[in-house]
Amino acid sequence: MKEVLLYLYPLSQLIIFFLYVPYIRSVANSETADAINVPAQFSFFTIGSIAVIYMLVVNEDILASLIICGHIFMGNLTVGLIALSKQRKYNERRKKDPYPEGPPAGTKENS
Repeated sequence: MKEVLLYLYPLSQLIIFFLYVPYIRSVANSETADAINVPAQFSFFTIGSIAVIYMLVVNEDILASLIICGHIFMGNLTVGLIALSKQRKYNERRKKDPYPEGPPAGTKENS
């Protein structure tokens, strides 16, 4: 039973990595990525990094450490960096042109 679980765990984690692909693509294809909380993504990355160090130093578990690294680099760091870039670009455009479709009705700029 122990050997079955030993091989089943990495297989289940590999399946999760394939589920990251649509998640990362949806953030990459989003114009603003405003649904992503960038500070939270970076804090998850930091917590995951601490978990990797713990797993290596205390438990000496290389497999778990590699899986955690995959999750935090693919899931948290990648999405956080993509979202940060998109949100900054969007905010810069909004500063240059706060009303890209024209000013809202009833505002001073529209009168």
